[in-house]
Formats: sequence, structure tokens, C-alpha cells
Amino acid sequence: MPLAQDIRSARRAVERVLEALGVRAFVFTVEQKEAGWVLSVECATDGGWQRVALAVDPAELSASLRDPAVRAKLCSDWAPHLRACAG
Repeated sequence: MPLAQDIRSARRAVERVLEALGVRAFVFTVEQKEAGWVLSVECATDGGWQRVALAVDPAELSASLRDPAVRAKLCSDWAPHLRACAG
């Protein structure tokens, strides 16, 4: 079970990446599933809302808070999935 601190850190990291991508209105969850951590994002598009689920590495999320190169990699990895939500 992830520690509360891990979840808070992951949430901060996700918010930073989504903001860096220019994602407009969004809600998200980060959860530990049996197969690993999953990020679920619902975000506004021109035609309504889109839901995206991505596998995430909690260590990579945490590292992205300190390392701009890791954050840039996450942006690059997530951008194709969230393009319709970016303003």
C-alpha cells in the first residue's frame, strides 16, 4: 500500500506535468493497482471531456519534482495522450 506521503508527492508531480502541458480543466487520480500505479485524467476538450488512463512509475513521478529532465520526459510521454486537452 503506498504511503500517504508517496501519494501526495505523486499528485504534486502530476499537477506540474499537466500544467506544463497546458492541459486546461482537469481532474485526476493516482492509484496503486495490482499491476502498478495508474494515473486517470479527465480533461476538457473542445468537444466535451476525455478520459485517459496511463501507467505511471511512482519513483519517476517523485524524481520529476526535483529533476527537470525527468519532468520533460513525462511531458513527452504523456503529450500524445492529452493533446486534445491542451490549450
